[in-house]
Amino acid sequence: MDRYQFDPAEAAWIAYLLGEGHDAYAEVPDQDRPPRFIEVERTGGAPGLATDDAQMTFRCWAPSRAEADAYAAEIHRLVLLARELAGRHVTAKRTIGSPVYFPDEPTRGHRYQFTIRAKIRGRYPDTPAP
Repeated sequence: MDRYQFDPAEAAWIAYLLGEGHDAYAEVPDQDRPPRFIEVERTGGAPGLATDDAQMTFRCWAPSRAEADAYAAEIHRLVLLARELAGRHVTAKRTIGSPVYFPDEPTRGHRYQFTIRAKIRGRYPDTPAP
């Protein structure tokens, strides 16, 4: 085959953030919600021949607006420092939308969100996923 395969970007970013000691999920937990956590969602992008140009949105939840703001700044820094996701090289990280306040109306929860794009290297089809 001449095309690389791409592992799910949401799962790769969640694993990275978990490895950095942060609670991260693809969906907001219904029960046992930690006081601070990150919701990770793929919001765009498309794969190329060898890299997946993934657009990702990170929603950083915390007990107060000030804490959510500081938490988003910390997570934004960690995301831009990432060099590897799920054993795959990640490059060309750039901010599409800086952290902005995005409260959750139904729960009155405090969260900030930001959006980035990053190129995640694919793997050959016969290479096992990590």
